[in-house]
Amino acid sequence: MTSGTVTAMSRSRRPFRAAAALNLTRSQGVVAAARFVHLPRAVVPVVAAAALATGCVIPPSLSLEENDAAQNAAPVIRDVRDEAGNPFERPGPRDIVVGEGRLVITLVDPDVGDTLYVRYYLDYGLPAPTPARIECEAAPGATPTVERQITCSLVGVCTSPAVGPGHVFEIEVFDRPPIVDDPTRLFRQVAPPGLSTSWWWQASCVEAAR
Repeated sequence: MTSGTVTAMSRSRRPFRAAAALNLTRSQGVVAAARFVHLPRAVVPVVAAAALATGCVIPPSLSLEENDAAQNAAPVIRDVRDEAGNPFERPGPRDIVVGEGRLVITLVDPDVGDTLYVRYYLDYGLPAPTPARIECEAAPGATPTVERQITCSLVGVCTSPAVGPGHVFEIEVFDRPPIVDDPTRLFRQVAPPGLSTSWWWQASCVEAAR
């Protein structure tokens, strides 16, 4: 699940740079979190061996914070398809019809008790941060599973004034409700220990066939 490369169209390269920067920032955050969680496991055997050699015994950590960190994982977007079952392939360009369509999104989260919050954005940060166009939620359900599927409408993503090519469409999934008024990342911030993952596409807004 890697992002493709956006091909610049009639707009400038700003969509690519903005989207790439957003993805890079989130990727670095996930990698940093992964290193934080997994590093102690790799280091423990070395430290333990050194302690035994000097006659010291180090008890296992019972820190609640460390256990919580080890259990928390970022939600992942596994698959996105249109309502006919066709892959919504990246990086596009993809046509989004004004007033029509739905996407079927497959999500994965090892934290099976989390409610997942799906948000659609169009041209976020181009030039200014804008609210989510669509909001959906995927609750754990009666029998929680690691993988879950949600269907979210596309109606409202594109409007008639936006008809044309050169848009950047994003889907972001959060494992906490996103904070809309945090100036560090308006409409898309998540409070610790919350995590998020996003996919993006180059998109064209088109009118429905008559």
